Amino acid sequence: MSDGKEQRRIVDASLLRAVVDQFVERSMHPTADIRQFEKLALGLVDIIDSETVARVALPLCFHPETPPSIFGRFFDKGAAAAALAFQFAPNLSQRDMISTAEQGPAQFAAAIARRRDLDRSTMLALASRSERKVLRALAGNLSAHFDAASRRALVMAARDDLTLARILLDRDDLDLDPEPLFLAATRLERRAIVLNVCRQILVSGATEAPLRADADFVAAMEAAAQRDDRGAMAALLAETLECRKDRARALVADHLGEALALALKAIGVPLESATRIFLCAESAVARDVEIVRALVGLMRSTPQRAATRIVAAMTGAARADREAARRAAREESGAPTWRRAAPTQSLAPPSRKFGQSA
Repeated sequence: MSDGKEQRRIVDASLLRAVVDQFVERSMHPTADIRQFEKLALGLVDIIDSETVARVALPLCFHPETPPSIFGRFFDKGAAAAALAFQFAPNLSQRDMISTAEQGPAQFAAAIARRRDLDRSTMLALASRSERKVLRALAGNLSAHFDAASRRALVMAARDDLTLARILLDRDDLDLDPEPLFLAATRLERRAIVLNVCRQILVSGATEAPLRADADFVAAMEAAAQRDDRGAMAALLAETLECRKDRARALVADHLGEALALALKAIGVPLESATRIFLCAESAVARDVEIVRALVGLMRSTPQRAATRIVAAMTGAARADREAARRAAREESGAPTWRRAAPTQSLAPPSRKFGQSA
């Protein structure tokens, strides 16, 4: 861009900013002043690039007397200006919002996700999209009140997006199933999740014969850990758990080691073998004997059925289907939520009161 054009762009942007600032200073204007502002603003919007318009004209989105034609021109500009219109235009129909939520560009859908007037159909359409930008914007919209279907769609997507998972966990107003979000949870939140699942398992009263890991699998896992071959460890877990390899890799890479500990428990790996695996695993874990002891304690104190359910929730493993009926029974029984199960003082591993090692 030549120096002359760049200078003109800066001048035009400054003029638009001045016009906008003058308009939003007052909450009410005479009709003649509104019409004069509309004419001047539309002319400037036409000659300024979309990103600059979106940045400079943002205050207009919060003014009750902003002419509807301004938002219409934002739509015409496309890109960032159009996204602004999708987010704030007061006359945007629910049909347009749903259409954008279902198949519109991700930038526009993310803008829709930030609106305060989302209805159930729009929220579900947004929650069903795969773009992380859209899902994060929706999850962060504190004005959105999600139904069960939208919450479930967001939680399932959050298994592969720790930032989205963290946004959901930080919302105290949502009644979430937190088990798929375990990897994004803090140490205290993880304790609450494990305690809650253990309680439900014990209340159900059902018992099953414990699973024992295949000796060849255990030997292969130990060997892979000794070689520090994370890829081989993930491949072994993915095959045994019947889950995607990238999700198994996330279990292995967990910096606290607890996800791997629960996976080994779910498979039925002996504590002695698990200890050797921990000592060769994530460096922060292997260097601290107390952490290794805590992980072994977590395996010892967590019923295998509880570990299986949490791991299946994190990975989407095939065995998750066997837990669906139990989860539905829990929801119908009105059992305490996981947040109320959180320990308030101690971060120590769960005690053996939750059952002997299965």
